[in-house]
Amino acid sequence: MQITGESKIVLIIISMILCASCAREAYNISYKGVIVDEETNCPLAFSEVQSFCLFQQNIDESGTQKINTKTNTEGEFLLKFNKGYKISLAIEAEDYINQFIQFKPQPNHAPDTIYLKRKLIYHSSTETPTTDLP
Repeated sequence: MQITGESKIVLIIISMILCASCAREAYNISYKGVIVDEETNCPLAFSEVQSFCLFQQNIDESGTQKINTKTNTEGEFLLKFNKGYKISLAIEAEDYINQFIQFKPQPNHAPDTIYLKRKLIYHSSTETPTTDLP
């Protein structure tokens, strides 16, 4: 059986597509971050971090690995995934606006600082008029 010129081109294109789809994943992902107040740069201790890492489960299907953690007293957290091509973070801290972040994992990723904005809290004061009744 001899492979013709057109067949070789088709075979090369299919091989390139398969290689490109596998190459988009990173392996042994370690992501370190710190959560701080946007105005004061003070660390936000015990903030909740929900993370989702998408990975290629098979040739046409993605899987998700989920990790929930809290920051330490210095606002730091560490996430570790076996493999993946996209990470999503949902960050919550009391009295702060929730933040959602998505990114592609990079090898030798430097720690990220994530800034949260404080919620505006409006206080209303209602005065009740008093009348002097006889």
